[in-house]
Amino acid sequence: MIKNNKLNFPILQPEIASSPPSFLYQVAADLIERFGTDLSRVVVVFPGRRARLFFNNYLYQYAKNPVWIPQYFTIDELFEESSGLHPADTIKLVTELYKIYIEIYNSESESISAETLDEFYFFGEILLNDFDDVDKNLVNAKSLFLNLQDLDELRDDFSHLSESQIEAITKYFKSNFQKETRLQEAFRSVWNILGKVYFAFKEKLKAEGVAYPGMLIRDVIENESIRMEDRQFVFVGFNVLNECEKSLFKQLKSQSLFYWDFDSYYMDIKKENGHEAGRYIRENIQRFGSALPLDEFSHFLAEEKQITIIASPSESGQSAYISPWIDTLKNSTQFVQPDTAIVLCNENILPTVMHAIPPEKVENVNITMGFPLTQSPVCSFIQVLTEMQVHGYVQSGKAFRYKYVLPVLRHPYTKALFPEADEVENTLISDNIFFPTLEVLRHPQLFKQTENTRELVDYLLEIVRMTGGIYKEVNEFSDPYTGLYQESVFRAYQVINRLTGLISNGELDVEKPTFLRLLKKLFASTSIPFHGEPVKGLQVMGVLETRTLDFNHIILLSTNEGFMPGTKSENTFIPQFLRKHFGLSTIEHQDSVYAYYFYRLLQRAKTITLVYNTDKTQTGKAEMSRFLLQLLTDKRLHINRYNLSTSIHSLQTDVIEVPKDERLLERIRNQYDLKTNPEAYTLSPSALNVFINCSLRFYLQYIEGIKAKDEMTDELDSSAFGTIFHRSAELIYREIGKIGDQKYFNPFVVQKEHFDLFLQKDSQWLNKIVSRAFSEKYFKNREVDPRQYNGEQLINFRVICHMLRRMIEFDRKQTPFYIYGLEYPVRSEYTLETNGITLQTGGIIDRLEEKDGVLRIVDYKTSGSAKTYKEMADLFEQKDTRASHIFQAFLYASILSGNEKNPYAVVPALLYLQDAGKEDYSPVIPYAKEEITDFRTINPEFEVLFIEKMKELFNPQIPFKQTEAMKNCQYCDFKELCNR
Repeated sequence: MIKNNKLNFPILQPEIASSPPSFLYQVAADLIERFGTDLSRVVVVFPGRRARLFFNNYLYQYAKNPVWIPQYFTIDELFEESSGLHPADTIKLVTELYKIYIEIYNSESESISAETLDEFYFFGEILLNDFDDVDKNLVNAKSLFLNLQDLDELRDDFSHLSESQIEAITKYFKSNFQKETRLQEAFRSVWNILGKVYFAFKEKLKAEGVAYPGMLIRDVIENESIRMEDRQFVFVGFNVLNECEKSLFKQLKSQSLFYWDFDSYYMDIKKENGHEAGRYIRENIQRFGSALPLDEFSHFLAEEKQITIIASPSESGQSAYISPWIDTLKNSTQFVQPDTAIVLCNENILPTVMHAIPPEKVENVNITMGFPLTQSPVCSFIQVLTEMQVHGYVQSGKAFRYKYVLPVLRHPYTKALFPEADEVENTLISDNIFFPTLEVLRHPQLFKQTENTRELVDYLLEIVRMTGGIYKEVNEFSDPYTGLYQESVFRAYQVINRLTGLISNGELDVEKPTFLRLLKKLFASTSIPFHGEPVKGLQVMGVLETRTLDFNHIILLSTNEGFMPGTKSENTFIPQFLRKHFGLSTIEHQDSVYAYYFYRLLQRAKTITLVYNTDKTQTGKAEMSRFLLQLLTDKRLHINRYNLSTSIHSLQTDVIEVPKDERLLERIRNQYDLKTNPEAYTLSPSALNVFINCSLRFYLQYIEGIKAKDEMTDELDSSAFGTIFHRSAELIYREIGKIGDQKYFNPFVVQKEHFDLFLQKDSQWLNKIVSRAFSEKYFKNREVDPRQYNGEQLINFRVICHMLRRMIEFDRKQTPFYIYGLEYPVRSEYTLETNGITLQTGGIIDRLEEKDGVLRIVDYKTSGSAKTYKEMADLFEQKDTRASHIFQAFLYASILSGNEKNPYAVVPALLYLQDAGKEDYSPVIPYAKEEITDFRTINPEFEVLFIEKMKELFNPQIPFKQTEAMKNCQYCDFKELCNR
């Protein structure tokens, strides 16, 4: 039992005379008047723990002298103190319930249940809640759990029911059991054994000396085990009572005082059916009386309140309003008295609210809700580790899948524990290692493989223990979040260790996936307490924590239907009409409870701000709370209503430009002018296309050298697919010409028969070549057997083989022809006469072939279809549908056309593989609606346009600027930087 302590220190300032006295202050004053300053034999019972600290201060504030404080209990603590049973862990309870359920089900059913604990767990939680509700309300369990399949037996048992009630029961079961279905059979089989499961389960728990909450308090009531005859009980701030609590109050009535907090605004004790907020207080006063005069509870309309209702377009908008709201309060930076509160109807927005409170405006903040463990870094760390362990390990290869390894390597805690994490990540990406082994990962503890659940638990405990070492240097000067994160690591360790104990004792025997689900459930129900001065500062709390407390200034966030009241459909095996008949909790019961919380919180407040969210896309609960509607219909209240608006401004109003000053021009000349720098870069067709499409992107990518971060994926994007295809096509012709990998070679002729080996069904030659291309270009020169490919890679392997056959079939029709080059490099110089700058351009031609005196440039295209252009100038202008591939082919043709040693006509061709199977398909690029027969005839026109475009690169009057062709931004790596 909690010991008495002498209270001898002032904390709060006296209550402001002009404010209505808070409820706890009234209770404290009444107790001092009744019993004096020695309250050591008084036992004060609250609904929750929060009220104790405030009540202590009110005692001293009223007495103005040292006070022997009373003993404090919550109602749950009082029951636990008086019971010989101990509360059991929820997981242990569900596990034991599972064993009992399976045992009874198998004994009663014709077939053996194959249901696992994982499958049962959610079902078990529903059962446990039903059993708990049954016991808390002292329900006749034997009567309730009768076989509902037999309506005659049910009717006999409930002979005291009215005809209308019997009709309702009959109607319910007729509508639910008219036809035999698997679901109905399963439901019926569960009901057949629920009673046996209930009694066997309780007997098993009692033998072990443990209980669930309802079982524990029912045991106290039925055994009348509370023995404190020499104590004065004081019950403070209760509202709805379950039957066990009512029975306890009845037992202790002769030695108890009952303090109810209410307001005449929502309760008239002379009316049985009144406002829903006063429903249970009305009943309680009639049963147990009131220690305070009833005429003292009239504060809601006693003085004019400042009530404001605000509609916010988003959840984040609600939090953003906190700062302006604080500005409306006087002395907002001090908050010496705890008379101001932010109440969260939706507690999930706590992290957003924390960041929205401006530290420059608020010196003291007391957060009483606890920070969700699930939103801490250690929780995300455990998440990625367990995902890697459960789903990421490949037993056959003794390796982990990269998809599960990368999140671990990128986590901040990994980087703190393993400084080489970035290096390992870069190795995986650069070498495309999709299945890294333990040797590659280089950290034997982080990437240790676990065989079973026990090894996984030990692994997690060790990693969390190591993580805790990161915070050894935490002190009072550390960032406030550092202490919070340190505490979160400790709490995570406690939770995992709790499961370890159950596994070690043999009470929990589950596979890894089930263990992870249990771990997530525990994490979701765990919070990290904030350290602060509880009775000082701006208070941040949930709805339940406001019980018995009063504030002058309050703001309620998320006052939406679904959060206020927090009504949700109950998961239960007991139909609602039976729940109502037996006195179990119902949805209507929950609504009344929340109505009381809402109105009680408002009754003494001076300024009230109620904010609700109107955005359906974020929460799905965009409707104003019914309680707000009730306030709006009361003409006695003056309420201001406002809408928060989200101003939408264009992120960018002006085109981004980079002017070419002398320093930048010098960089460009040094980079591309051969006269300035003999080792100047070659302008590739890709770079030139970028310059034409968007000169700003050219500046960022080629002048500043900014590159997109390499990402790793086992799915082939179009670039990787094209690279593998190009290499495969090259290898086929190198095999035909027997020329190996040398860059330059003597021309060789290609005949029809050269393709026969590659056109055989399931050709091993073709498969071998594509496999080699995959190993070189995709797996970065690592030999990987196609049998180890994943589904995506294998599909692409087959597609590339299919496209190669289409290419071979097309080329076979063109034979005989000569191959002059494969992946053939070409370069040429162009001089800009106006400024004497000499540029070098060039690139790699996929295939250079000759037939009948025509030198044909063949460029493979594995996707898309041929684009068109009206005139040559179109190739040098920014357009959404600019034919950049044609520009590249023309550039190669121009280089070869300008070669004086070339005796052949030059023809550029784009071989689109998806069209190559069509009859009469020609890859030759047209000009003026006719196929080009010799590019040399149109090369002068191309060169003039090309040189004019290149002059723009060095023109100081033309800055680098964003493209006007917005489609060019669609796949640009810099579109976020440009706000496109």
